[in-house]
Amino acid sequence: MRSLPIVAWIGNAAAVLTGEWGAVSRQAHAAGCSRQTVYVHAEKVEAAVRDAAGGRSREPFQQQLRQQAAEIATLKKRLAAAIEFPESEQQRFAATASAMGLSYTQARELLEIVAKKNVPAGRRSRDG
Repeated sequence: MRSLPIVAWIGNAAAVLTGEWGAVSRQAHAAGCSRQTVYVHAEKVEAAVRDAAGGRSREPFQQQLRQQAAEIATLKKRLAAAIEFPESEQQRFAATASAMGLSYTQARELLEIVAKKNVPAGRRSRDG
């Protein structure tokens, strides 16, 4: 059995995958093989290229990119609505509330109102 060079295999694959009507027959004649061999070579070349790429298509990566873009958009919206309230400001708030005669519990309730505006609904809790 005669073996064709790899360049002929690539030509066969090109004829199958991108050729116009009659390209497979012309390629088979030029390569000196059957039309069936041209189709077999196309399958093998396509499989080799897919394996060389790790068998991965771009779609999973594009889907991941779309999900991350949506997540970034959501985070940007939350950031735009966020209020900076560092621990030092919380302590100042508590001290001022105490000086104004509010109890610890009342001050904590007010702090929770402010803090809940910056915490996603799923993470809100009375104790944390």
